Amino acid sequence: MDSVPKLREQLDCALAECRRLRQEIGRLERLLAASGIDPTPPPVVEPVPEPLVQTRTQLKPQEKVALFRSLFRGREDVYAVRWESPDGRHGYMPKSERDWKAYYAAKPEDRKRVDKEARKYFPLTDQAVHDHLAGKHTMGVYPSMRDETCWFLAVDFDKKTWEDDTTAFLETCGTLRVPAALERSRSGKGGHVWIFSNDRFPQRSRESSGR
Repeated sequence: MDSVPKLREQLDCALAECRRLRQEIGRLERLLAASGIDPTPPPVVEPVPEPLVQTRTQLKPQEKVALFRSLFRGREDVYAVRWESPDGRHGYMPKSERDWKAYYAAKPEDRKRVDKEARKYFPLTDQAVHDHLAGKHTMGVYPSMRDETCWFLAVDFDKKTWEDDTTAFLETCGTLRVPAALERSRSGKGGHVWIFSNDRFPQRSRESSGR
C-alpha cells in the first residue's frame, strides 16, 4: 500500500512532462511554419540500396569556407577574434599585431598614437575562416562596410519572452517573404534571427534616421 502514493506521484510527474513536451512541440511547429517549413512528418519510404545512393551529405572543408563567406560577408581588410579573461570577462577585438619596439621607443604621451599608427591588422582569409569552423578560435566579421552598407542583418532577442518574440518576428518575415533563420544564442537564453541579402542593404539617409 505504501507504494501507491509513490506511483501516483510518478504518474503526476509523467503527465506534467507530457504536457510540457506537447507545448514544446507546438512551439517548434509554429517556428517551422513561420520559416516556411511544413511541420508534417515526411512519409516513410523504403531505403534506397547503397549502390544507388549518389547524394553527398557532407561538404568539403573548402566548400564550407566558401559557404560561410558567401553568407557572412563584410570587411575583408580586418576581422575580430573572441577573447576571455580568467575572471570571466569576454569580448571581441580586431586580430592585429602590435609593434612593441615602436611603442616603447615613443614618448609616454605619444605611445597611444604610435600604437594606433603602427599596429598591423590581419585581413580576413580562407584560413582564418577554416580555423573558426575547426574550433581553433572564435571569429567575428565586421559587417558594416566603409560606405555604411552591409550584406546581412542580425536581430538579437534576449529577454524572458525571446521564444515568443522570435516566433512573431519570423511569422512577420514569412508574411513579407523575407528569408530569415533562427539561431539560439551562446548562453541558451536568447536567440538571433539572421537575414541575408544578395545585395547590400543601403545606408539610411539622415532624414529617415532622424539625425
